[in-house]
Amino acid sequence: MTSFCEIIQMIRSAFLLHGLLWFLLAFPLHAAQVDDIRILIDVSGSMQKTDPDNLRVPALRLINGLIPTGSKAGVWTFGRYVNMEVKWGTVNARWRKQADAGAKKIHSRGQFTNIEGALKRATKGWEKSDPNTSRNLVLLTDGKVDISKNAAKNALSRSNVLYKSIPDLVKRGIKVHTIALSDQTDEALLKRIALKTSGSFEVAESADDLQRIFLHMFERATKPDTVPLKDNSFIIDKSISEMTLLVFRKNRRETQLIQPDKGKNSEPSHAKNVNWRFERGYDLITVVKPQPGKWSLDAELDDDNRVMIVTKLKLVVDDLPAYITPDTPINVKLEVHSDNKRISKKSFLKFVDFSLRHTVSEQKDELALKLKKSRKVKDKGIYLSAIPAPLTEGKHEILVTADARTFSRSKKFSVEVQWPVQVEISKTAKPGSYKLSILAREEYIKADTLQLEVTLKNPDNSLHKIDIKTQGNQPELLIQATQHDGLHLIQIKMKAETVGGKSIEHMLGDYSVLGVKVEKKLINEEKPVKTGAASEVKYAVPDKESSPAEVAEEPVEDSEADWITAAIYLAVANVIIILIVVGTVIFIRKRKKGEDELQLFDEELDKESDEEEVIIDD
Repeated sequence: MTSFCEIIQMIRSAFLLHGLLWFLLAFPLHAAQVDDIRILIDVSGSMQKTDPDNLRVPALRLINGLIPTGSKAGVWTFGRYVNMEVKWGTVNARWRKQADAGAKKIHSRGQFTNIEGALKRATKGWEKSDPNTSRNLVLLTDGKVDISKNAAKNALSRSNVLYKSIPDLVKRGIKVHTIALSDQTDEALLKRIALKTSGSFEVAESADDLQRIFLHMFERATKPDTVPLKDNSFIIDKSISEMTLLVFRKNRRETQLIQPDKGKNSEPSHAKNVNWRFERGYDLITVVKPQPGKWSLDAELDDDNRVMIVTKLKLVVDDLPAYITPDTPINVKLEVHSDNKRISKKSFLKFVDFSLRHTVSEQKDELALKLKKSRKVKDKGIYLSAIPAPLTEGKHEILVTADARTFSRSKKFSVEVQWPVQVEISKTAKPGSYKLSILAREEYIKADTLQLEVTLKNPDNSLHKIDIKTQGNQPELLIQATQHDGLHLIQIKMKAETVGGKSIEHMLGDYSVLGVKVEKKLINEEKPVKTGAASEVKYAVPDKESSPAEVAEEPVEDSEADWITAAIYLAVANVIIILIVVGTVIFIRKRKKGEDELQLFDEELDKESDEEEVIIDD
């Protein structure tokens, strides 16, 4: 029988087990990471030209408004020296006020561009890796590594960034997102930093682009939850406790936010639970405890407008790489979380429609795909999709959406697709002739290790190999598509060593050019022309840019005389060739006959010798 003490022990164990189960259910096994975002702004004197209106200020204020409450953040400026303009700390109302004040301190009076020092100073406190913190650094500059008037010191500092700073950033799990704000920027260095740290790189064509670029950097760094915005309308469900709208303005048109109950909000007049920030180029609107239902915007349509939300019901998508080669597919994996735990109940998921929209920015072509359930039992609740290779070079936008009866969520990603080499094809003045340039992207590969095989495929499928004499960059290869009319394909195979010392090999896609068949014409390229004294002779050579018709324009008498002379020379040459051939044939035949007679004589001689040997034996 079970003793009374054993019964008490069993009851106690049951209570302990119940408490443990409650703890596990109440708290997620994997807590969400805390965002730690540090921003570095170049304040060197050259910014007076690249950012004359100091648009870095509203761009920084945009980030200030978007960073989630509870995150960690700080702002540094750098020229020769590195200064903390906004003290690093927890993002709350007080921090945002300090950040707005710090943004006003941004200037363009600094000397030099101390990128090495800026990276070192802004990453203090990140010495040890921390899996519970998502570390992101945003670096904006318009120049190159510049710490002195001594070129050797600048080169050494750049080398330190490449071979000391970058490995250290990778080791500590820091993603660096770099922005180039001029054509004088060291793009190879900035992109190398972004690639090696799994960050991203953007080029701002002008300071006006900064706000949108900061948005894209922010999205890649923090992966905010959003709801789809279609034709300036969106749905808010009961699980959303806060929403922030970013609305870009191209003109002075006033933005209005219309509630489900038809109440209207604007910058001059809005509800108490609405905070409205009006900046140059955009409105940033935060609504606490928004009404559930359909909201709408009275504003210009813009692809970069966003509705970001705070919610317990999240769409979680595995991060996509910022850069891939065209022969690599884009794999998408997503799931829905409630309180940071994956939802796997079939009764819930059967009402959710998962979709993917893929757009190539240069082409504006759009591809819609459905996501399918993972077939693995352990991956219940996970949905997958893939955009197959080969992919077009350029920027690819991927929008993932989860749409149900009661809620809607979306995530947007940008992926840059490019080969490790830059290929450019340009026409020349001659029909069917092209100039091909193949240059190593130094952020990916070492230029001096580049090996190339270039082949021209004609419309009849015949192949012509292009001669490449030296290893490395090929700034100018001449492609002559002049044997056939029609479409020709330039096929490029490359081998190289990456900046990390890894050997790679790629067969690039086919590059199309239009061929023009050029008939060969006999042109007298050098013709004596007497000018002045009898002893002075000059030569008229056809201009390289002249067409065959222009070169052939000569007096009829001279042309006929030239043809008669050429015909006589040709006839004499033919007679000489015929005589040589006939003489050779006769000589060979006589020699053959002599050899045959000699062979017959030898055979007869051998026969007679054999007969004599027989007689002697008898």
